[in-house]
Amino acid sequence: MAWPGGRNVRDLGGRALRDGGVTRSGLVFRSAAPEHLTDAGWAAARATGIRTVVDLRNAPTETGRTADHPVIRADSLDGLVFVAAPTEDPDDAEFLRVCGPWLDHPRSWADNARLAPARVAGAVRAVAAARPAVLVHCAGGRDRTGMICAMLLVLAGATADAVVDDYADGWRGAGAYEGHGWVYDLQRQTWDRRHLPAAEPAELDRQVAERVPAVREWIRTFDTEAFLRSAGLSGPELDTLRALLRPLSGS
Repeated sequence: MAWPGGRNVRDLGGRALRDGGVTRSGLVFRSAAPEHLTDAGWAAARATGIRTVVDLRNAPTETGRTADHPVIRADSLDGLVFVAAPTEDPDDAEFLRVCGPWLDHPRSWADNARLAPARVAGAVRAVAAARPAVLVHCAGGRDRTGMICAMLLVLAGATADAVVDDYADGWRGAGAYEGHGWVYDLQRQTWDRRHLPAAEPAELDRQVAERVPAVREWIRTFDTEAFLRSAGLSGPELDTLRALLRPLSGS
């Protein structure tokens, strides 16, 4: 997507469905932290249809503008609704013990949902309640965003390959930029902010290849709809999510 300043921006549309056709475009987008967008970038996002921004990051540690971000006009955000929907509790000892070593890996997805069901389901609920189009993002737009977008694609009936491809594109898109990220040190039990250099294409290919089996295992063993029901999503909310990315009847 051509949003000036935007990082790792893509549309969930165009992914193959199990019963034929592809997911609908223009309704759900994913990205890295949108603080990188310039005024022109926000204008482009709004022109694309963005009305709601669902932020999966942990506040206040990961959120807010810094000197690395462009200065924007206040009116660049007019009409947008921002929803805080963190998917994890960075202070939960059991979450850190189980998921801490795997925060940049889909091996953590099922445990994240098990240990923080209200948070993960709350993020999906935020998409169901959002006025489209909606932008879903975390910091890099690959791990937490990848998990939530995988759930949305599964609910839409996307093929396993489509879910994998979306995850892989998000990983490569994040790795194309240098930046900073928070890494949990299990031995010292502390969060460390580390510089993350941009990765070479060959290294990104290696990282993706190492993670794809875990995505396929999650698709095979994790029942997204049953999880969301058990976490409190209603039938109408699930109906909304199933229909969100489906092609319009007759299209």
